[in-house]
Amino acid sequence: MKHIVVDLEMNNIRQKSEARRICTMETIEIGAVMLDDNLQEISSFRTYVKPEFNDRIVRKISRLTGITDDMVANAPKFNGALRMFTNWCLGTGDEVTVYAWSESDYGQISKEMILKGYEVSDQESDLLGNAWSDFQQEFDSHLGFERQLSLKMALDMAGVDFSGREHDALDDARNTAELLQIFRDEGLFDKTLRKIKEYMEPTEIGNTIGSLIDFSAFACA
Repeated sequence: MKHIVVDLEMNNIRQKSEARRICTMETIEIGAVMLDDNLQEISSFRTYVKPEFNDRIVRKISRLTGITDDMVANAPKFNGALRMFTNWCLGTGDEVTVYAWSESDYGQISKEMILKGYEVSDQESDLLGNAWSDFQQEFDSHLGFERQLSLKMALDMAGVDFSGREHDALDDARNTAELLQIFRDEGLFDKTLRKIKEYMEPTEIGNTIGSLIDFSAFACA
């Protein structure tokens, strides 16, 4: 079994495009890491993706991600980029489980496959036909949080500094993988997150600490 942790960066589809009836964003970067049974990284993947429904990267997206028009000018379009990603995922011939921080990345891929007429092969059917594991929801639920935490905040709780640049798809995937390893390792979990889980347990007045904390300032990444 191989474990794939994936992250996407996206650009706005232009306002007057008919494509917005299906989705408002399109993928401009796919980043992922492949982990072995011990959740150790054994391979990585990154490709930029050329947008088809906007001829430029929106300024706020460029500032957030560091992705420029020049970086996507000669990149593959979505269908080619997604095929590259799935070939990489399936290249080991082993079963794979795909994780993402939140359900939004799989939702984006699903809508964009419809928008751009992506034909799913038999080999890709399990990989693309089933929702990816939502690690954000699993993390929040297990620790007792009632609001979604950003990846950066979850790492902070585990005592881990974010490595690289936030909103870089490969760096986000790699940091998510590190958090997944801590979360799934009983010894590491006990050292870093056990006390937080205990604090989140229901109190005598029927609330959890998590329900009393205002996380609205923490955007989901």
